Amino acid sequence: MAIDFPEDKYIDVDGVNTRYWALGEKGQPVLFIHGQGGAIDYWYKNIFELAEHHKVYALDWVGSGKSDKPNATYTLDDISQFIIRFMDLVGMPHASLIAGSVGGMLALKIALQCPNRVDKLVLIAIGGLGKEVPFPARLTSLPMVGEVLNHPSLGAARFMMRQCVFDPDPYLNNSEFMDMVLRNISSEILQFQTRLFRTMGNFFGMKSEVWQAIRNRLPEIQVPTLILWGKQDRAFPVSHAVIAANGIKDSQMVLLDECGHLPYLEFAHEFNASVLQFLST
Repeated sequence: MAIDFPEDKYIDVDGVNTRYWALGEKGQPVLFIHGQGGAIDYWYKNIFELAEHHKVYALDWVGSGKSDKPNATYTLDDISQFIIRFMDLVGMPHASLIAGSVGGMLALKIALQCPNRVDKLVLIAIGGLGKEVPFPARLTSLPMVGEVLNHPSLGAARFMMRQCVFDPDPYLNNSEFMDMVLRNISSEILQFQTRLFRTMGNFFGMKSEVWQAIRNRLPEIQVPTLILWGKQDRAFPVSHAVIAANGIKDSQMVLLDECGHLPYLEFAHEFNASVLQFLST
């Protein structure tokens, strides 16, 4: 089955040529924020349906997808500011943020730094709520090891999908999908993401000063929040969903069985319905 993507657009964000999508002519603004090693491509099952009801944006943040990959080390704070600048440049004074994995850490940072910019939060299997981090990421944090391991291949793409989803076969057997995965793990991307990860994690997991700075401030989040998680997530344990739900006062939690780290792909229909209902209330 062919994958349909929106038209790519580009904008200069402080010298970084940045790819984004913009769809929809009505409703409140929504911004998709992908995770580390992700790209806007992975929202292809969600963006069209949400754009029927909302003005929807998605961006490849710096170092990801088809956006520029500067030969520099960025931190999470740098990237959250990058996303805020993107919002400024496309004329988005505020939005609901839909964010997955490490993108959820970025969304929380934006909500804490600029609460007036965030209407609602949809947090999907997010990082930053404990030290747990997938072993491959921890391995790449070791000096020189990451540089040696960071070579794209179809085998690496297949391994990634086996780690990310509960049932990998539909994805592994879709050559167009696997081409998309491979495209988004180029050497440039992997090296950029390794430098980023080393600012927030090491071989033992997420650095305590990073995750505690987010987890301890969850009670400060005042906007309505939807927490979505796959029960079989191998990247960030489902216990972190409970931490988020207990920490954020105005929150609701949806757990999906037989689902891994990418519920917006694995259970796209249920994901879209839950998000649209949440955004409409």
